[in-house]
Order: sequence, then C-alpha cells, then structure tokens
Amino acid sequence: MTYGKKDLPFPYDQDFSGIVTRVKGIREATRVALVNSPKVASYLKAGSNLIEQHFGGDDVHAVAAESGRKPYWSGIRFLSERALSREMENLEPPFLRQKGDGPYRSTWACHDDYLNDLLAFVFHDMNYDPQYNPEIDTRGSWLNTDACFADVVDRATYYELQAICQMPLFRLQLLMVATAHRNDGIHDAIASNYEGALDPWKKIYESVIESRGFQLRKGITLDQFANMLAAITEGFAIRNLGDPGAGVVGEGPSENLAGMAVLAILNSYLEPAGTPTDTTLRESFDEICARAHPETDADDDATTDDCGGPT
Repeated sequence: MTYGKKDLPFPYDQDFSGIVTRVKGIREATRVALVNSPKVASYLKAGSNLIEQHFGGDDVHAVAAESGRKPYWSGIRFLSERALSREMENLEPPFLRQKGDGPYRSTWACHDDYLNDLLAFVFHDMNYDPQYNPEIDTRGSWLNTDACFADVVDRATYYELQAICQMPLFRLQLLMVATAHRNDGIHDAIASNYEGALDPWKKIYESVIESRGFQLRKGITLDQFANMLAAITEGFAIRNLGDPGAGVVGEGPSENLAGMAVLAILNSYLEPAGTPTDTTLRESFDEICARAHPETDADDDATTDDCGGPT
C-alpha cells in the first residue's frame, strides 16, 4: 500500500515549507516537492524517535545502557547517520522505510544540513502541544473559576512541572541553548517553540484574570507576565531534573515550590479591577522599604537611595 503526505499523523502531515530548507535538488521545483514528501517526513520522524528515546525521561538510562554508553553522556551524538539509517528501517506505516544511506544522501548534502532541518522542525511550535498534552491538569485548572484561586495555582503548577520534566523537547532545548550562540538558526527555532507554548497560556491568563475580578497592575504587560511565569516554571523544572531529591515538586499540589513562587507573582502583579492602586510594583516596594528603614536622624547628612538606605 502506498501512503501519501496526507496519510501521515500530525504534525508530519503539515506544510514544512520554510522549516525544512536544506534538502538537495538542482531545480527549485524538485526541492519544493521533496520538502513536503513522505520521504522527508519519514526522516524527520526517525530523528524525532531518536530524540524521544534519548530524552524521554527515565527511559534514557535504558537506551544508554543498551547502546553501551554511560547514562550521563551528553550531546546529540546519538543522531548519527548510522543510527538514523537503523531507525528508518524500523519505521511503521504510513511512514516510509528506507534501507542504507543512499536515500538519505540523495536528500541532504551533508549530515549537518539534516540536523539543522530536524531541529528547526522539532522546535517548531506545531510540536509543543503533542508532547505537552495535559490540558485538564494544567491549562484546564486555570479556567476553573469555582475553586479557590490559590488551590488552582497549586494544582496547575504541580502538574505543569511534572509535564515539562517529562518532555523530550524540553530536555533537548536545555542541551541546545548552551551552544545556541554558535548557530542563530537554533535561536530562531527555540523562539518559535516558545511562541507556540506561550500563546495559549496568554489567552488563558487574560481570561482568568478578568473572570476572577483582577487586572494587571500598572507597569506590567501580559507578555511580561507570561514570560515571568514561564521562566519560573522552567527554572524549577531544571532544578528538579538536576536534583530530584530537593523537594521542588513536593508530595502534592499544596507542597510544590513552583506554586509558591507563582502565587507570589500573582500577589504582586494582580489587583482588584474595581480598586486599582495605580502604582507600579517598584513604587509600592519603595514605600515598603521606606517604612522598614525610617529616617531616625533628620540631621543626618548621609545621602539615601529611594528605599531609605545608604547609597
């Protein structure tokens, strides 16, 4: 049975124009057709399989042991031409099975070109939701306006942290950002991934803030708000991956540190829509600093900063 591009599962059935840009072909028409062929999609699937096998949570140890490598080996050396050829031979329909390196070498001029196209595809925003997935436990929880807001934050951040830590895409991103300065294409690919990840969250935040009777306080935008929450969550995820025994996740939603941090952000940047303070967080904190360190000597000649302390 012959399969076409439309028979492939999402996201491999999508248009890869502008994503896969390095395939071989003397004529432009040949390259255009090849980009959206089942052959290219199958090679991307094979590479994605290898990424999932090596960055898919605890299973990475079993894969590493089977390959004879230490569990802590790093880099993307697993994405070798030989490994890719082996993976291509084991793909299930509707993907194409290819034997040997001939079909591969006729599609990309060099292995680096393939890796750049693979990473551009993997980090594209179309790949975020298929790996992320836990809508109810994370995104859905935010929309539950009947529950205590603090409980909602605890539950959503608890499952969000676990979901991110299990994503091969997140683990790969940690590896790539360390060397992103060497390849601007990686910056672009990761930026695309963030856009796909944050756009749904911004819509949710905007809706929940309004439905809960809040507004963002003066001095912060929705984009800044979403970026801060994302950075906090990713930071805790890195901490948890590096030191699972630190208790970052906790034994349950009410005990996770990410929830405490997010709650602090909400407490700082949300205010009742009907009675806004009309002050920025910095202005409010400056006032608190002044009260914490009141001037005790009116004749003191020492200059002070905005918070009442010595400059």
